Amino acid sequence: MDTFPGENDLLSLFECEPMLLDSTSKDLPFYYNKATYQFFNGKEDFIVTLSPSYGEVKIQVTQRTSNRLLSLLDLKRVDKFEITADKKDHSSVLITVANEDSQQMIEIDFKPYFKQIFKEHFTG
Repeated sequence: MDTFPGENDLLSLFECEPMLLDSTSKDLPFYYNKATYQFFNGKEDFIVTLSPSYGEVKIQVTQRTSNRLLSLLDLKRVDKFEITADKKDHSSVLITVANEDSQQMIEIDFKPYFKQIFKEHFTG
């Protein structure tokens, strides 16, 4: 099972082309690159940066009208980044981080509006 979605799945989810850290090397697989997606849902602006090979995910959300920071999620040990909904009016992901004795799950809705739910489960 893939821990991160493929490039085409992410294009569909975020509805924009990413800015790639290494855009000169055509032979570098997407998985080993760093991709930044900038998009909005009408109310909030999003900057999503993914480094699949390092398991890094950064999601910054600001309110469109005031440019006020609503959320900043900067994760360094993501085990799984899963698309749970990719529709015209609803998109969301589930991020899983496994620690020694617990598992953290972060549900994020991008559309129709931003929502973040953070849950931790003990595994030990």
